[in-house]
Amino acid sequence: MDNLKHKGIFRYFFNCLTILSAAFFTVLSIYCFKSEFIVQSSFIDFSFKFNALSLFFVIFISSVSVFISIFSIKYGEKYDKKPSLFIYSFLFILSMIILVISNDMLTFLIFWELMSIFSFLLVIYEGSEESRSAGFLYFLMTHIGTILITAGFIMLYLKTSSFSFDYYKGAAGIMILAAAITGFSIKAGIMPFHTWLPYAHPVAPANISAIMSGVMVNMAIYGILKFLFVFSSGSNSFLGIILLIIGALSALLGIMYAMAQKDIKKLLAFSTIENMGIIFMGIGISYWADIENFKSLEYLAMLAVLLHVVNHGLSKSSLFMGSGLIDKYTHTRNMEKLGGLSKKMGQLSVMFLIGVMSISAMPPLNGFLSEWYLYISLIGSVFTGNLYMVYFSIIAIALLSLAGAAAGAAFTKLFGITFLGKPRTANAENAAESHIVERIGIAIPVLLCIYIGVYPYQIISSLNAVIFYLTGGTVSSNPFSAVHVINARPFSLYAPALIAVAFTAVLLIVFLYLKSFSSDKKRIFETWACGLDEKNSKAQYSGGGFSSSIMKVFSSFYSSVSEINFEKDVKKYFRSKSVYTEEVNDIFEKYIYIPAGKIYLKISEIFNKAANSANINISLGYLFLSLIACFIIYIFIIR
Repeated sequence: MDNLKHKGIFRYFFNCLTILSAAFFTVLSIYCFKSEFIVQSSFIDFSFKFNALSLFFVIFISSVSVFISIFSIKYGEKYDKKPSLFIYSFLFILSMIILVISNDMLTFLIFWELMSIFSFLLVIYEGSEESRSAGFLYFLMTHIGTILITAGFIMLYLKTSSFSFDYYKGAAGIMILAAAITGFSIKAGIMPFHTWLPYAHPVAPANISAIMSGVMVNMAIYGILKFLFVFSSGSNSFLGIILLIIGALSALLGIMYAMAQKDIKKLLAFSTIENMGIIFMGIGISYWADIENFKSLEYLAMLAVLLHVVNHGLSKSSLFMGSGLIDKYTHTRNMEKLGGLSKKMGQLSVMFLIGVMSISAMPPLNGFLSEWYLYISLIGSVFTGNLYMVYFSIIAIALLSLAGAAAGAAFTKLFGITFLGKPRTANAENAAESHIVERIGIAIPVLLCIYIGVYPYQIISSLNAVIFYLTGGTVSSNPFSAVHVINARPFSLYAPALIAVAFTAVLLIVFLYLKSFSSDKKRIFETWACGLDEKNSKAQYSGGGFSSSIMKVFSSFYSSVSEINFEKDVKKYFRSKSVYTEEVNDIFEKYIYIPAGKIYLKISEIFNKAANSANINISLGYLFLSLIACFIIYIFIIR
């Protein structure tokens, strides 16, 4: 016991160190705003620069990390036997903060790699076969992305003969952008490069999943913004349309797969894919508008991007922390084995509901605000007169609307099956309220979701400097007015405070009405179970039953495998028991990654036999061909 208490010191020390480090870098970023400094060593010189974009991301990373660190002070006690978790998580967060203030290629790539290594160690931390398998897939995918990002930087170096970001402005052509954006898209989990994300996030500890989904994937967004709006030569506006469509498809497919999940953390992981798609849509519109010189449209689209980075980070981190508490106090993440938790974990259920409403873009919460601006940007794109943008914007509006409806259904299923109804198993029946420190860690981002949604004026004003840094201009009119792309009056207006007041007034009126017509006698009733009096948990509405009808309508999105197993016959036409199982597979994984993996293994076997061949001429021949291939690639990059 004494030894365990001694190991608990690591938990308190590194979580407190994370909070202090986050505060230090936030103050440093504000104090050194627009400053540059170099840290010299005998091996490499690290250069750092503070600008509006890096300041935004430092504050964002630091804020979310503080909430999660407070949560981890109590939640992390289950990991006291392996205190390396707290060391890795501290270094993981630190690497991300230093990454966004890096100002040269080598510093950026070093800390990008450190971020990837520490996150990999955290994914495999549990040590199970599932976590090792997910960790290997994550390690492979993230390093493919790193290779592409490095290729983009090398091409920039060959064009500028410098490692400094100051010389990269306007130097990135279409090949450089394609390599870098593809590499960053893998880290962001954009389809079809998303396969690692639904495996890695669920197996990591809940506080680490909150960091990875709420913060780490946004490091890819930082890289894309840097390449597109700072390094880009601005020669091809069609790249913006490509990002718009890829983002729209990722948003729709991500939430469709989320709807099919039973594991709470896996549902949240697929939801991350959806939200990264929404951010990509805004980036695509803003980049296209930047090149085509639609400044109002560019401003609003970039505002939607930055707001959604913040909003998704707050809501998704709170939901992942909430899922960790559900797992900790019920010992299961399968929502089909839960139910009735609103009576056992009342305060958590309220905070989880707010987080669910926020991520589902329900007004007047913050998630609605960023998607509102994205819709306004898409509608404004239709009025630009550009034929391609008109058609693709209309398609994107339809896909985003469908994704929004699916998100509402997916999170209704998540909250309803998990917290409402009656307990389906003893695990749910014996659940208890979580520790107050854990609830505080979740309550802070939840309250910020409400604050930003009801009173967003302050954060929007602070984002003007970031938008000016990225786009080179801003809009003088009220940011809550609609797009002024054409010479017409604004065609929409959003007043979040007014909506919040109206919403509160309606709730108050309903409460007073019910209070005035109700008797003072206290009445106690059993939870309604669709008219069934029996205590059979299987008679309750299930998550699979909730989503099955929707999945049948959109069956083309899924690759499902179902099976019915029967036990021995009682009579000729009767069975004592039948078990129905259904598995939903990722179509990209089934039709692209698994076949590609098989081809890779076959090619590896061929090269392995050739490398181990006794014929020295064959081995030298393969080596010579490899050198020629490398030389051709080098010449291609130089050109």
